[in-house]
Amino acid sequence: ASKFQDTDIVLMGIILIGIIGFGIDVLMRWGERILVPWKGRI
Repeated sequence: ASKFQDTDIVLMGIILIGIIGFGIDVLMRWGERILVPWKGRI
């Protein structure tokens, strides 16, 4: 448990996970716009 006390490493991990999640979200939105062009139209 003592190896998890490195606050800077934990914080960098949290930030990195957030950036990766944002990147995946952008990629999924882009892919949806390409693959499902009729979505959003009335």
